[in-house]
Amino acid sequence: MKDKKAMVIMFLISFAFGIWGYSTFLTANQESIKMEEMEKYLKTATISPDWISVGARTEAYFVNLDDGKIKKGGFLKFTNRTRPHNLPDSYKYAIAAYELDKLLDLNLVPPIVEREIDDRKASLQILIKNTLGEDVRQVKKIEAPDHKSFSNTLKDVNVFDNLTYSSSLCQHNGQLSDILIEHKKDWKVWRIDLSQAFGPYSELILDCKITRCSRKLYQNLLKLDDKIISSKLKKYINKAEMKALLKRKKIIIDTIKQLIKEKGEEAVLFS
Repeated sequence: MKDKKAMVIMFLISFAFGIWGYSTFLTANQESIKMEEMEKYLKTATISPDWISVGARTEAYFVNLDDGKIKKGGFLKFTNRTRPHNLPDSYKYAIAAYELDKLLDLNLVPPIVEREIDDRKASLQILIKNTLGEDVRQVKKIEAPDHKSFSNTLKDVNVFDNLTYSSSLCQHNGQLSDILIEHKKDWKVWRIDLSQAFGPYSELILDCKITRCSRKLYQNLLKLDDKIISSKLKKYINKAEMKALLKRKKIIIDTIKQLIKEKGEEAVLFS
């Protein structure tokens, strides 16, 4: 079970860091370039020694980053309890989710890379400033300027959650605090805390019913070959987790196809 209190503290403290804020991306190509630049920064920037621990049962830290030109904030995680551990929580799952996000061209997961520090491997993820958790947004009843667009994005988050088997919007077992919104900018949505993802289950998540999906995500799911997924993610997830992931991908595609058949494409897919 995740330590949600630690996660809340993490993002409160993040305001104290000089964290890089994402600019509005104009094209898919520009998004890719921005991600590549950030990955390079995360892989090469110096990590200062003044780490701030945020872990309870996990070994995680806030860190300051500096490449000699720009200073940013990051989240460093060493915890690597992969399945079949009875309390799975691994930085590898978060990296796998980011790689899958890139394959689908979703731009939902903040850039994260693997680093080796003092002969130990860990993940290093960029932190995002000025964010609002979806849990807080709902409690305070803060409405998005473009409600339709925001709602549509959450529909894609739900599809991605089912694909990675990591719930955030589900009725009973969701973690709304795992959805961050850059509400003072363009209401960009980010999906964080995926270190428990990729459960080896060959079905979709209970209470995470898929009802709609962006046309882009649906088309990318159709085009994305299983062999490419396996090639990109095999370093981070095991065979059982991979098999279940590919099965869920097929179920999601079949589910959307059935919805289109029943309701029509315009009612199911959005731009």
